[in-house]
Amino acid sequence: MPVNYIFRCELKDLEIKQIIGIGAFGVVKIVRAKGNGKTYALKQLSKKTIVENSLHDHVMSEMRLLEELHHPFIINLHCAMQNDRYIYFLLELLLGGELFKFLRAETQFPENWSKFYSASVLMAFRLMHSKNIAYRDLKPENLVLDMYGYVKVVDFGLAKKIQGGKTWTLCGTPDYLAPEIIMNEGHDFAVDYWALGVLIFEMTAGCPPFFANDPMDVYEKILTGHFPIPDHFSSGITDLTRKLLRVHQSKRLGRTKGGAKVVMKHKWFSGFDWVALLGKKMKEVPILPKISNDEDSSNFDSHLENEGEEEELNQKDFVNWAPVL
Repeated sequence: MPVNYIFRCELKDLEIKQIIGIGAFGVVKIVRAKGNGKTYALKQLSKKTIVENSLHDHVMSEMRLLEELHHPFIINLHCAMQNDRYIYFLLELLLGGELFKFLRAETQFPENWSKFYSASVLMAFRLMHSKNIAYRDLKPENLVLDMYGYVKVVDFGLAKKIQGGKTWTLCGTPDYLAPEIIMNEGHDFAVDYWALGVLIFEMTAGCPPFFANDPMDVYEKILTGHFPIPDHFSSGITDLTRKLLRVHQSKRLGRTKGGAKVVMKHKWFSGFDWVALLGKKMKEVPILPKISNDEDSSNFDSHLENEGEEEELNQKDFVNWAPVL
């Protein structure tokens, strides 16, 4: 597997173009490097907000994990930078938009589409889990299309390296939480296979398997492990989702002997060309995003330019935190 080319630079070498995302802790901007003329995504995180919310470890963990994860279906981190007010991650720019957007537009995907996207996630998980990393935040919003229509896993803020045991942090999206997280029994990377089952179901059915308006009702349904199978589900996807959505983590497909490889060999994936997928040489992709140029942000929600400027002006307090990047 080829290692992605890493581009390193300093803030002064970047030309800010536009904002493509605004979150609780900062913004994501399209930038162009003055040296090679290429565009990248610059994730700007407020040090003040990080310190106030005690997120030092989360931010540094995200950086360290991305530094060791090089895979065609995982977003590529080029380098990290900082000044008195911000931590910056220079990331690969993915202009295709979130899978969530396309799923909502289509309502539900045909099984071959769900197979394509879940196979990409599965291959990314295979690398993560080989390095004892649990991702813990799978959902359509964290899968972003590149210009060729292949998805990449993004946002490693909740990912964690689990060495020889379990962790007890309550984290994740309610619809995707595994039973062991809800019950605070301790968890490992088995939660990712549960989330994969939820993702496959949601893509193909148009809603998650344990759907309810109230998160507490969602949790109750998850703990039962019972969910309705839509009439249009094939026997293959029915069997796979049932084996991934096992309440007992030790019996969950993927967590059992053989790991991700066993999931890849499941009958639902019979005949799937894993080599072509990994090489991004599939004959066709489900969705080819419309991208006019390397600054085209039309596949993302629009953000006013002055929103980012106002955010910067409000962050004047100096924070005495200068991590080693």
